[in-house]
Amino acid sequence: MFEEIAEDPYLVANVIALFLLIVGVVGRKGSKKDQMRHGYLSILAFAMKMVTVFIVMLPHLFTEMMPEISELSTLQLSFLVVKVALGIAGTAMSVICIVPWFFKPLDQMACLRVKRWMTPTFIIWGLTVLMAP
Repeated sequence: MFEEIAEDPYLVANVIALFLLIVGVVGRKGSKKDQMRHGYLSILAFAMKMVTVFIVMLPHLFTEMMPEISELSTLQLSFLVVKVALGIAGTAMSVICIVPWFFKPLDQMACLRVKRWMTPTFIIWGLTVLMAP
């Protein structure tokens, strides 16, 4: 299993991004400094996720997957549609979680307004990583 992960840079980047989110949450004890670290790690994780989407996933989808889509079984196509839908949902939810950091000064902790979005976003990110081919 670890050999498969090590051979896939997309998967490695996404596992690292999830790890950054976990580190940011585990060390957060409520102090402003810990919450700031959580925010910075979340932004870094989101940036890594977006890099993999634009450099690996989208080119792969449009160059290699498009010709093969007509050959997929109904189950495989359904799996692909669910994975893409979860990826889009996770990205949109991530934007909802990250955007408050850019509209208010970081020390005002505007992200606390979207705290309820954070756990579902993490779960969706985890599901998309588990669904990796």
